Amino acid sequence: MATHRPNPAALRAEARLLAVAGFFLLGAGFPITLIMVAIALGSGAGSPFLPAAIGAPPIMLGYLACHFASQRMVKAKAIETGSR
Repeated sequence: MATHRPNPAALRAEARLLAVAGFFLLGAGFPITLIMVAIALGSGAGSPFLPAAIGAPPIMLGYLACHFASQRMVKAKAIETGSR
């Protein structure tokens, strides 16, 4: 059975895609959360947990996407330096 060895170029392409998705999610999650916190603090009528409930998922997914992108870049670098 042959093992699959990842290609550094493919890993870098995956990392770029994950980084773009992560930055998009973080860029959407932070402002939405801040706006909702300002509304909740200003009016006092909203739930204090609503900004966290709505803002946390995109922020966490964005962080995880960036984290996995960075791990893919490290793996691509390790493959390139190991093959030389």
